[in-house]
Amino acid sequence: MLFAIALPRPANAAGTLYLQYRHWQPYSWPSDEPTAKDVSRSQRGLGWRYQGATSTVGLDYDYQPLRIRTGTPAHNGHLHRLTFGGEWQHNLYYLKTQVGVAGTSNMFKHQDFHRQVLNGRLAVFRAWQEGSAMSVGVGGDHRFGSFRWLPRLRWAQSTVYGHWQVDLPVLAQWQSPDQSWGVRMERAGDRWATLDKSREVESALYLREWRAELSYRLGFGHDSWPAVLLGLGASIDTRVRYQDLNAGNLDIRLGDSVFGRVMLSW
Repeated sequence: MLFAIALPRPANAAGTLYLQYRHWQPYSWPSDEPTAKDVSRSQRGLGWRYQGATSTVGLDYDYQPLRIRTGTPAHNGHLHRLTFGGEWQHNLYYLKTQVGVAGTSNMFKHQDFHRQVLNGRLAVFRAWQEGSAMSVGVGGDHRFGSFRWLPRLRWAQSTVYGHWQVDLPVLAQWQSPDQSWGVRMERAGDRWATLDKSREVESALYLREWRAELSYRLGFGHDSWPAVLLGLGASIDTRVRYQDLNAGNLDIRLGDSVFGRVMLSW
C-alpha cells in the first residue's frame, strides 16, 4: 500500500520490462594448484520498473553461476537473487532502498533457509538546498564485503553534453543527450546465503568488484519490438569470500576480467 501511495499519477508513469545477459571471460585461479581450473561466470536477469516523476519502483531477479572447480567449497556455485526496491524524491530528501532474498539453488530447491538469505540496501541523502545538484547522505550494503555504513556524496546534473551522476564512493556515470551512449563505473557487491551439498553447513558467499562499462543503445523499441542495449566492460579487482569445508574461510582475488552484456527492454 505504501509503495502504491508513493507512485505518481498514471499520466506521469511508465512501466518497463527487461531481460539481460552478461558473460565474463574466465578467471584464472590465483594459486599454482595443478588441479585448479579457470573460474567461469555468467549472469541472467529479468526485471520490471515503474517510473514516475519523483519515484521509481522495481522487481529484479538474477541467476549467476560462479563455478569454482577446486577445493571443497561449502556451496554449489548457483547463486539466485530476488529483490524489490525503489527510489523516492521528496523536497530536499532522496531515498534508495532494496530488500530481498539471495542464496544458492539447493536452499530454494529444498526450502532449507537460514537467516543470511535475507538481504538489503539503504541510502538516504539530503540536498544542500532547494534546487541544488549536490547532496550528502549515508548508505549501507555489502558492496565492500560485510555489511557496512559509509558516508555518501551525490551529484546529478543534466547539461547539453549529457546527464551526469556521481555517487561517491560507489558510482560515477554519464549518458549522452540522446541516451544512446553511456559510460558507467560502479562498485558492485553482495552476499548470498549458502549450503553445502549435504545441507549441513550454513555459511555465506561474498562477491565484490569494481565494474566499468561502455554501452550503446540500438534504438528505443516500438510496438512489440524491444530496445536493445549492448555493453562491453571489465570487472576489476574481483574478490570472492566463502567457506571451504577443508581449508576454512577463504578470501580469494580472482583478478580482472572482460565481460559483454546484452539487454532487451520493452
